[in-house]
Amino acid sequence: MPPAPPTLNPEEVQVGTANGPGIWVAPPGTALPADTWEDFAAPWRLLGYLSEDGPTVGQSTDTEDLTPWQSRVPIRSVITGRQITLQFIMWQLNEITLAMYFDADPPTVGADGSIDMELRSDAPTHLYAVGIDTRDGDTVFRVGFGRASLSDAGDMQITSGAAVPLDVTLSALDDGGRLGYVQLGPADEPGNGNGTRRAPAEKAA
Repeated sequence: MPPAPPTLNPEEVQVGTANGPGIWVAPPGTALPADTWEDFAAPWRLLGYLSEDGPTVGQSTDTEDLTPWQSRVPIRSVITGRQITLQFIMWQLNEITLAMYFDADPPTVGADGSIDMELRSDAPTHLYAVGIDTRDGDTVFRVGFGRASLSDAGDMQITSGAAVPLDVTLSALDDGGRLGYVQLGPADEPGNGNGTRRAPAEKAA
């Protein structure tokens, strides 16, 4: 029997509210947590506050139309290139966010919290894993890239009375045939009984 066709279901409308911290970064190749009720844990690190617009996932494709000799219109359109991006504006200034914005090596933080970061012309492109974590009621929606690099950076407008913005766009890169991860599922572990998450240590026991 074929599956039932989609219906008008308000339960499938997702509000993009941050699930706690909401945005995470890790070394390249790091996958999202296996289940939507699992918390992000090391090596994932919190990236910090974002601007009120939140993150934006973008897609673009390159196509080539195949038009036969016998027709004036294409009979097929072939995707020849695809790009998925994640854009957001960071508001916290620290060794992680500044290094990402300038595509630089993360500096060593001084004992007093100071940062001295050199921007080099011969530095290689830096790679990241990045994850967006949102929750609406009992449903978690996550989007992540296992390998991503900086593809664009907006202007850093330093204005009195406003947060200094670090506007970055990360582009997903091929990761052994994987371009990214999308998860949609329950916020609480099924069968947990009390409707709450178990702590990672308890879950691993």
